[in-house]
Formats: sequence, structure tokens, C-alpha cells
Amino acid sequence: MPIVRPRLRERLRLLAMLLALTIGIMLVTQLWRQPLTEASLATAGRGVLFILLSLGLMGTRRLSVGLAALLCSVSVPGLLAVNDPPQLSDGLEIVTLLLCAGLLLTPSVNAQREAGGRPV
Repeated sequence: MPIVRPRLRERLRLLAMLLALTIGIMLVTQLWRQPLTEASLATAGRGVLFILLSLGLMGTRRLSVGLAALLCSVSVPGLLAVNDPPQLSDGLEIVTLLLCAGLLLTPSVNAQREAGGRPV
């Protein structure tokens, strides 16, 4: 498995944080462009969750990365639907999902130390 340098890992987390914050802002601002319905309020609620997760992505723990990937995976079935046109936020969610999945699959520095590997 390739070793990811801690500095690169930190930058990828910050990129995921920026993407989650952008998605959250985009989903909340849709309230001003759409009529106020239950679906638009649920979408704005997802946006608030993305904003809160972006705060967690500034840290170092993996829980926020896993929760961000889980929240982004909700948009995957929507992209497969034929009658709904894809939104920009859907594309950003897929990019964030791939980024968070990659961060979850790479070993952390602590796991490398426990395995006897030399931290880079």
C-alpha cells in the first residue's frame, strides 16, 4: 500500500473540508431559489450537516471523514435517476466521496508506527 505523507494527508483533508463547506453553502442557498417545501427544507438540512462536518474535517480524527463519505454517498442514487438533471452539488459530492474514501483507505501515521514502519 502506498505511503501517504502526513503533509499530503493534511492537505487532502483540508481540500475535503473546503468541498464539504462549499456543498453545504450551495445546499442551504437553494432555499432562496426554490419554493419552500419539505424537500427543499430537507436539502437545506443536509447542507447544515455538510457545514458541521466541514468543521470536523479540520481536525485529525477519521470519524468526520467517514461521516462525510457517508453523507456524500446519499447523492449516488440520485445521479442514476433518469428524470432528475444532475446539479453541481451532486458532482462535488461525488468528488468528496472519492476523496474521503481514499483518505479512509490509506494507513495513518500511528498505524505505520505500530506496524514498525518508518513515518515519512
